[in-house]
Amino acid sequence: MTAQVVWTELKLLTREPLTLLVSLLFPVVLMVLLVGSFGNDPDPDFGGVGGTDFYVPVYTAATVAVMGLLGIPTHLAMYRQTGVLRRFRASGLSPLVVMAAQLIVMAALVAVGVAAMVAIGFAGYDLTAPASVPGVALGFVAGTLAFAAIGLLLGSVLPTARAAQGLGLLLFFGLFFVAGGGPPPALLPEAVNRLVELTPMGPLVDAISAPWHGHGVDGVALAALAALAVVAGALAERRLRRE
Repeated sequence: MTAQVVWTELKLLTREPLTLLVSLLFPVVLMVLLVGSFGNDPDPDFGGVGGTDFYVPVYTAATVAVMGLLGIPTHLAMYRQTGVLRRFRASGLSPLVVMAAQLIVMAALVAVGVAAMVAIGFAGYDLTAPASVPGVALGFVAGTLAFAAIGLLLGSVLPTARAAQGLGLLLFFGLFFVAGGGPPPALLPEAVNRLVELTPMGPLVDAISAPWHGHGVDGVALAALAALAVVAGALAERRLRRE
């Protein structure tokens, strides 16, 4: 049953070109533009690493975030708006199956986007390999679970797909550019950097960037992401069960 729902979700997602465009192409295109400008020579503003090595982990996190803040909420809100979730419930389909399908689809799309970004970084921009591939993978998985749960929660409460799309874009771009997607944190006011650490984007970037740059696994960031996944996932499941 879950496999059938996943396949249906994938087919439906191909009918949402804006979501696919923003989710898969935007981080890759912006990464190419920025790393082409900064190169990859070590720079104190980037924490002692080059521009390519700084931005690729950040944009890996951005690919996870955009699916969680935009892709899933828009898709799920559309289901609620058009009565699809009610039909699922009438057929006896558990909300957990719908949540699992959304998570699997998100993870697959994010993996494609990240793979393309990393391949471009290695091929054309002298990207340095992660110091700890298992550590980066752990951060990626924890971030995907957390942002999928956040996306499910947003999609379960926002009334329409248009509302989910508007709020998702606002949240994503607001968090993205102050969490390292635009100017490096060293050039931002300290108050902004402290604020970012209190948002889901801060732990996500830290969980992926720290092991990539050889600073070891960031246990605090992983714990924050795990807590987000559990709390947001539980609230989303409860809300969807009542839908």
